[in-house]
Amino acid sequence: MSKSRGNTREKTKMIVWGRAGGRCQYRNCNERLDGDLISGNLDRNGGYIAHIVAADPGGERGHPELSYELADDPENLMLMCDVHHREIDDREKLDIYTVQVLREMKREHEMRVDQLLSIRTAKKSKILQVSAPIGENETAVSFDDCTYAVASESILADRAPVEIKIRGMRHKDTDPNYYNTEISNLRSRFEREIQGQYEDGLIEHLSVFGLAPIPILMELGRLISDISDATIFMRHREPKPQWAWPNDGPGLSFSRSKGSAESNSVALKLSVSADIKDERVKQALGDDISIWEIRSERFGTGVLRNQSDLTGYRLLVGRVFDEIREQHGKDVQLSVFPAIPIACAIDFGRVWQPKAHPGFRIFDETQADGFVERHQIGLIPSIPMR
Repeated sequence: MSKSRGNTREKTKMIVWGRAGGRCQYRNCNERLDGDLISGNLDRNGGYIAHIVAADPGGERGHPELSYELADDPENLMLMCDVHHREIDDREKLDIYTVQVLREMKREHEMRVDQLLSIRTAKKSKILQVSAPIGENETAVSFDDCTYAVASESILADRAPVEIKIRGMRHKDTDPNYYNTEISNLRSRFEREIQGQYEDGLIEHLSVFGLAPIPILMELGRLISDISDATIFMRHREPKPQWAWPNDGPGLSFSRSKGSAESNSVALKLSVSADIKDERVKQALGDDISIWEIRSERFGTGVLRNQSDLTGYRLLVGRVFDEIREQHGKDVQLSVFPAIPIACAIDFGRVWQPKAHPGFRIFDETQADGFVERHQIGLIPSIPMR
């Protein structure tokens, strides 16, 4: 199969490009290929018009009659990147990439493109990427991964994302000034690049991608709490790294346990990624505390796979905030001890309401010192805005 057949007209190629949305139609690839279309030379770079049934009867998946009949038929042509064009024409893999398999890939891709573009009321979403080093590790959020995740929710992504990158390698997240400096930076960037556009009506939906220490993500959630139409995404490692919600695992339920009403000092454990023992909390706050907990039925870093489960978690967090205030009063001293996935951290801050819920301190666990206070939300004095 070649990328430019003499018996495939330019008009037919343009139909294939249009139906594919300018992206590779190999299942789950979706690589953007419009650079070739812009250059006007489909032979030059990585965009290939690939035949399902070969144009030559002797070619890959060739047929004595259909090869000639379908050579210029858009239904028999796929848009492919260079890597997957070579993959489907590997003669040792023709039993894998059959005519039926390739037609199904093409059908799925074109149906998804048509679904997105035919919804006249489809939301146009602003992508917000927030990343920061975690410990010794740099983090990054790929824009292409973000657009794929947004498309999976039938939302149209704005091609101009807002990227807030906290380059804190001059000082680690264990340094005393790290959170003061970087959260102040997050606030000022958010106010300048998101809040203003939202108030001016330029943002109708926000797609949020965060990869940073938990206290920073909770602050991010607080910042977006006024934007009601927002979708929180999370990086998943299995079966392959992606930001789209897999929605393929068993449901995850959450429960809460109340602490005693005798103490005004309350510790709220968020046990989702791992179990948090009471002794570790008492080492940070002392013995005279009331320990509450929001707990998932299973633990693990990859335990949250369904977007609907995040909704259940968010609703429970709101109820627990209300219950803590009812039981301990508006002057309760609340401290939060999280072991949670990133999406849960963002939604925890997003649920909190300044007029309805008590302010709280956020603790983060370190290997050397156990749980250490890192940030405060809703308490005075707080970190000043820049």
